[in-house]
Amino acid sequence: MKHRKVILSLRVADALIKQGFQVIEVRPSTKVRGNAAFIFELTPEFSKALGNIRQKL
Repeated sequence: MKHRKVILSLRVADALIKQGFQVIEVRPSTKVRGNAAFIFELTPEFSKALGNIRQKL
């Protein structure tokens, strides 16, 4: 089983996509009705990029 990370922020998901990370799946958010949940494969590179994006917000 692959490890996955769910991103609820469109802004963060967009930044990750622009860095070359591919969305595995898009689902309706179970936390915020009407929003989307973006699912990415969780890798060390992904975790590092996510940390960098969060620092800039």
